[in-house]
Amino acid sequence: MKSLHLSWRMLPLCALLSLFVLSCQKTNNPSTPSSRQQTDALLMSATNTVVEAGNLEGQDVEDIAGPDSVPDCRVVTFDTSRTVYPHVKTIDFGTGCTGPDGITRSGKKIITYYANPDTAPIGTQFSLTTYDSFYVSGVNVTGTIKSYIDSSSTAGTPVFKNVAEKTLAASNGDSKTVNSTNYWKKIEGANTMIHSDDVFEITGSGYGNETLDGATEIEWTAQVDSAHHVIKPASCYWRTQGALDIQLHIITGGDANFTEYLDYGDGTCDDKATLSINGGTAQEVTLPLFFWPLSL
Repeated sequence: MKSLHLSWRMLPLCALLSLFVLSCQKTNNPSTPSSRQQTDALLMSATNTVVEAGNLEGQDVEDIAGPDSVPDCRVVTFDTSRTVYPHVKTIDFGTGCTGPDGITRSGKKIITYYANPDTAPIGTQFSLTTYDSFYVSGVNVTGTIKSYIDSSSTAGTPVFKNVAEKTLAASNGDSKTVNSTNYWKKIEGANTMIHSDDVFEITGSGYGNETLDGATEIEWTAQVDSAHHVIKPASCYWRTQGALDIQLHIITGGDANFTEYLDYGDGTCDDKATLSINGGTAQEVTLPLFFWPLSL
């Protein structure tokens, strides 16, 4: 299992690109070799942002809906008691805590529970998640997640609506924004107290942008494919099935639009996926991307 890399300027390995030339629809703005390298790097960074946003959300939702302790170095406390509502759950990663997923986190994640998600009425906002000097792999995460009991919930099959507004900031001043509304339906494990057997089906959408060197360089939107909902087991760090339709708008160096289709696979717990751009042939990739595998 790969660890999370919140990379900001990952240059493509141009020597390898010739090994992965695929037939893809061209953009309306033909690129020179130098601008194509810049486009490749921006597309790679933006694609990783979408993937990272999903991974971060997965960890947050599982901290909200999952167990109060995991086998790592975090410290979980409650004010006043976990059985009284409202109460506050603080997850303290200290100055650096590396989890079973290989990711190092520091600072605090603070979850205020207004109601018990197992018994709260439909439509209730049952929690609010905030961050206190919280870093993931050295990247500062700020913002909020508001979690609700969605109206599509049924007895034994809860659906959590999670509305997230986050900013990811690097030490050099570059930043990324992530805004999403996603629905996490627990399709397995709802009738047990064991978190590891939980499996979630995810639908919804998100959008955001990347600001590099003080200027917005790319904007993106992502929508779960309505025919292929994303599957996220609690026992796996990665999403294992389903697909995203991604729209990318590059602002720097001209005005270009791209569409991507990211398919998480057949249910295997790994960091593999397939990626196609502008309707081209799908290419197997390892997430996060370290070079751009598709020709433009």
